[in-house]
Amino acid sequence: MWIERVSLENVLAFTELSVELGAGFNVVLSPNEGGKSSLFRGIVSGLCANASSQRADVLALARWGAGGSFRIRLDFRLGPEAYRLVRDFGGKEQMLYRGGESGPFAKGKGVDEFLAEHLPLADQDLFLRICGVRHEELARVGEADGAIGERIEEILGGGREDVTPARVQLIVEGKRKELLKGRDRPVNEANRGAVKRFTDDVDLLEREAAKATSLAASREGLLKAISGIDSRLKLVDADLDILKMKKEKAQSYVELDRNERSLRERAEGLRQRLRRIEELRAMKDKLAAEAARFAGALASRTAATVDEVRDELAREALLDAGAAGALPGKPAAAAVWRSVLASILILAGAVGALVWKLPMLVLVIAGLALLVWHFAGRDRGRETAHPAEKRGELERLRSARAAWAGSRSLDESKALLAEYASWLERARDVDARLEEAAGKGASDTGALIGTLDAEYGAAAIEVRALAESRAALEPFRLDGDGMLRLDRDIAERLEERERLAAERSARERELAALERMDASDIAERLAAAREGLKRAERKVLVLDAILEALDEARRKMSGFLAERLPPLAGAYLSRITEGRYGTLFIDALSLKIEVAPAAGDAAGAPGASRAPERVEPGALSQGARDQIHLAVRLALIELMSGGESQPLFLDDPFVHFDPARLVRALDLVREFATRHQVVMFTCDPRYREAGDRLVELPERT
Repeated sequence: MWIERVSLENVLAFTELSVELGAGFNVVLSPNEGGKSSLFRGIVSGLCANASSQRADVLALARWGAGGSFRIRLDFRLGPEAYRLVRDFGGKEQMLYRGGESGPFAKGKGVDEFLAEHLPLADQDLFLRICGVRHEELARVGEADGAIGERIEEILGGGREDVTPARVQLIVEGKRKELLKGRDRPVNEANRGAVKRFTDDVDLLEREAAKATSLAASREGLLKAISGIDSRLKLVDADLDILKMKKEKAQSYVELDRNERSLRERAEGLRQRLRRIEELRAMKDKLAAEAARFAGALASRTAATVDEVRDELAREALLDAGAAGALPGKPAAAAVWRSVLASILILAGAVGALVWKLPMLVLVIAGLALLVWHFAGRDRGRETAHPAEKRGELERLRSARAAWAGSRSLDESKALLAEYASWLERARDVDARLEEAAGKGASDTGALIGTLDAEYGAAAIEVRALAESRAALEPFRLDGDGMLRLDRDIAERLEERERLAAERSARERELAALERMDASDIAERLAAAREGLKRAERKVLVLDAILEALDEARRKMSGFLAERLPPLAGAYLSRITEGRYGTLFIDALSLKIEVAPAAGDAAGAPGASRAPERVEPGALSQGARDQIHLAVRLALIELMSGGESQPLFLDDPFVHFDPARLVRALDLVREFATRHQVVMFTCDPRYREAGDRLVELPERT
């Protein structure tokens, strides 16, 4: 079914209105108080309300000042056939025309019978709850509505009047209420049900038995006293459990706080060491890059060989300046032996003079003479380098310098050598500090950095976990005074418990000392009354079993809805929420709804509570409830339409949708409009281009 034209006369906001609708997505645009609700109520009343109805909601459709006369005309199609429905509420007449026929083929009740037989949803309440997605209905999504469930069941099962499952269930429930009459509220004695009657008899006999003896009354009093003591003991025990729990939590807080501080210090040490190693590695890499400035022969030298190169540069400078003759030569071998022999003679003569005096003095004199001769000819005895040898030495030194300095001058070479010596000292310093930071034997600093980073990450995670655990225990944090007060409260509860236990023991001794009395007659009558009560209660149980079986049978009969509605509505909801919610659980009789969150929502931190498997819409945001409502209504229309087009009316359903879900919902509605007529009422001009047809209501007249 789809509606082609709606004509209203003196209906609510309109003196006269004629609106043409398309088979696809229609957008009815009007400001607030512009008549959107009037048009919607006119369409629903035209389809469902009898023209002679005296219901207040129908009579309220008349436009103020119209004198109660108003008229609704609907042009619609059922399959390929065109129809025109006219309801004249003023004249209390209704007629149904087919195609271009000039005369009606149905009047009065015949109109309602034809619509009830051919429209999938002819019931007004059912039509409003399924096809009318009104903004005021959005908040009611998921509410159990037995009346609607029964109406859907009647359509699916084909029952009528007393033979419908709902009617049979009412009959059984009536029998059950008859048995229980008077139990929940006062009634006349003659109208009491069996359960109430036997219950009263049992109560009366129990009171008579209590009155029969003062001992029984005393026993009851003692039992009540013991029961009261037990209740107080339970309260004290509950308080003790709470106080002990608070103490345990407070101690756990202290332990967690201490562990967290210790772990934070360790994590900070790891972080600083990691940062130090990374900085030293960066410095080492920078020095390695600087090493490219030095020739290979120079870069391979150590600190000791750098000093040798520095000496060679100094010697080259002297030779180059012509000062090689001033360099000390090597003493000749003969001159060396002369000095040694003179020293021996002087020493021997000096020692011998102590014994032989004069003869040994000759040796001393000879040694002195030889020594004078040695010093006189020392300069003559030195080996003096030949000029050719000086040139050869200079060339050798220059060649050695060119090997590492290239074409640089002597001064430039000295500067380069000084730079290299400085670089070498810095490199040694960085290596020493890196070894100190990394530890001896740690050759692979990259692996060490990875290890330290992993250790720091693990420590940081553990610190976070400890912080979260400690934060969870923050309400139980106590200072020293608080712990003392807590211990004092625990001690007071323990003392109170001991006192109550002593009092209970005293009452038990009093109870044991009471004399027992045999009231056999009262007991026999009480037993008979109780047996009658059991029989009545068994009847109630039988009726409960019948109701349960009937409910199960109704659910099986409604299996079509129970099986097909959840997956279809779930697919629509998943599309709107982009997979956030995709599984629905729907009671086929009551239409009570629950949804399941996406599987990813169950993941969380260790020890955190798991996401629920089912969530009632009332626990979600208004936007999410609106989206569930829309998905369920679309699915119901699909299932209840029997393959025929069924109009869907939307009254600003996207008020609480976020932009992303609004786009997906509009796409879904557009796709739905290819199979069913959609009419969306809105005051928001953003939807002007949303549908296939735009209807702008005229100003109210």
